[in-house]
Amino acid sequence: MAKFLIAGEQRDSESKQTTEVRNPATGEVVDTVPKGTIHDIRLAIDVAAAALKKWSQMAPSKRGAILLAAGRLILEQEKELATLLTKEQGKPIRESILEIRRFVHTLDHYGGMAKSLRTAAVLLDNGRHGLVLRKPIGVCGAIVPWNFPVSLMGNKLGPALLAGNTVVVKPAGTTPLTDLRCCELIDKAIQAGGAPKGVLNVVTGPGSVVGEELLVNATVRKIGFTGATDTGRRVMQSAAKDFKHVTLELGGSDPMIVCEDADLDRAVSAASVGR
Repeated sequence: MAKFLIAGEQRDSESKQTTEVRNPATGEVVDTVPKGTIHDIRLAIDVAAAALKKWSQMAPSKRGAILLAAGRLILEQEKELATLLTKEQGKPIRESILEIRRFVHTLDHYGGMAKSLRTAAVLLDNGRHGLVLRKPIGVCGAIVPWNFPVSLMGNKLGPALLAGNTVVVKPAGTTPLTDLRCCELIDKAIQAGGAPKGVLNVVTGPGSVVGEELLVNATVRKIGFTGATDTGRRVMQSAAKDFKHVTLELGGSDPMIVCEDADLDRAVSAASVGR
């Protein structure tokens, strides 16, 4: 059975309840994951808050090096991770391999951006100077979809961790396994780099419990969400109560504009990849 990642440790749910993850092609049970409770997600949020000070005070160059190291760990297990992703999500193995590589590329990209996180001095009038300081937002919640669970998680984790934020991830209920495993490897790099436990946490469970607590808990200062437009609207409404920062990537059924002079075969091929 897969487990939560909280404070650098694998944990069961307080309720001891689990949820099956099934192969969509065969119906076979791939594994089970804990069914998170309000206690579980609050614990993860509190742990992330406790790790924030030390993580945010670490030099950006060190945080960047940790992301680069995490990418290497994931690349070493590319085949195993891609196989797991195919089993739980259903996409062809070649697409799963590309998604794992895209995830590593994202970690490398943000790891390489560490040198740009600098304090800037701005010359003002009358001999005065201003300083531009870059500071983390705080604890971030990342709500991840089922269709590209690994690569879209990377889009949330990379910038958040580099900037010194701590993160609590809620994977999609149907595709949590590869996200859990990838986060375990990232956390391994985080702890090897001298950072505190709790920088990165993962809690699986129903959106009405785990996702909702990320939205309403005042300790969480930013939400990154990818999913349906109607759900995104509710995310924005809930987050507004505490003036949380929100980044939304919402559904549109991959709309395409195909002009009269387009190559229809290529357009159809591109549309099938998008879905």
